[in-house]
Amino acid sequence: MMLRCLVACAIALSLADARGAGASTPAPEPRMGAHGLMLPGTLAGDLPAATGPGIRHELDLWPDQLFQLRRTWLSARRSEDMLGRWHLDPDRRAIILEGGASPAPQFEVLGNGNLRLLDHQGQRIESQLPYTLERQDRFVPFEPRLALRGMFLYFADAARFTECRSGRSWPVAMEGAFLGLQRAYLEARPAPQVPVLAEIEATIAQRPRMEGGGTEAAVIVERLVRLVPGEACDRPAARPGLRNTAWRIASLGGAAIGADQGRREPYLLLSGAAPRFSATVGCNQMIGGFETSGDTLRFRPGPSTMMACPPPLDAQERTLAATLTDTASYRIDGTRLTLLDADGRALSTLEAAYLP
Repeated sequence: MMLRCLVACAIALSLADARGAGASTPAPEPRMGAHGLMLPGTLAGDLPAATGPGIRHELDLWPDQLFQLRRTWLSARRSEDMLGRWHLDPDRRAIILEGGASPAPQFEVLGNGNLRLLDHQGQRIESQLPYTLERQDRFVPFEPRLALRGMFLYFADAARFTECRSGRSWPVAMEGAFLGLQRAYLEARPAPQVPVLAEIEATIAQRPRMEGGGTEAAVIVERLVRLVPGEACDRPAARPGLRNTAWRIASLGGAAIGADQGRREPYLLLSGAAPRFSATVGCNQMIGGFETSGDTLRFRPGPSTMMACPPPLDAQERTLAATLTDTASYRIDGTRLTLLDADGRALSTLEAAYLP
């Protein structure tokens, strides 16, 4: 059973996306998510420290929930890098950086797209001191140096490393301590094309692409800590609830919905703290109340902003308003939410986004 799982993982790894932290290929045009951030993006600022002049923060965020954070203690010029997966707490308008630090850093998303550091309990720090990271004009990821834990695979003269927390996969450069890792892997693997869990010290930096021109982010192994044959990354799949989940609208009335350039992605959010909802297709924001019991769900639409929406957003917005009015029940299958009318017909499908 474990071997079949590992072989399946190997196939997935061999087909994984080669994009990584610090990729030199042109970054996609930033888009605003349901969280209110324009991503991908770099945010930075010097935040207060218990002693000394403060701690410089450089934070890179990707839409697929990869993050990397560099903290530099200005008094000692000492830096610490972190990489992992961020997720959203919609009710608190907060993002949480799960990268191994305890407690995990948390930031409130401000209305202007900046971030404000929260305390260890995730509450606002009441202070006149500067606790804000400001969005930078350009997305320029730094090249992190840190300990990594993930699945290593070497096959057909190519190697890949998939980091456990983020799920991001990178090619492994054949330099540094690569040969030692390669030899240890070939001795430890249970069968060809089967990945092995590896703990390494590494840098993620730009290297020439194996095919085509330009460069791409790659893992440069500095030291092999250990291999753990027979084990794999263990990140349980999140189970979204109806409330306090950012539901990305995938279809309305049977028609696919996507995010328009420069506009907020279409989403529906039902608050966990109060029976209130907010929704948009990327133009006006609709708000109101809702009632739910079991699998029944009724929306009570309230006011909305009144901007003129260009096509096709104007028609999509009317369809969204009608969908909210006609919804009578819902169904959640994994990470998919379906809104149903009184006859059980599907009105809209939505996908849970920014989960842990």
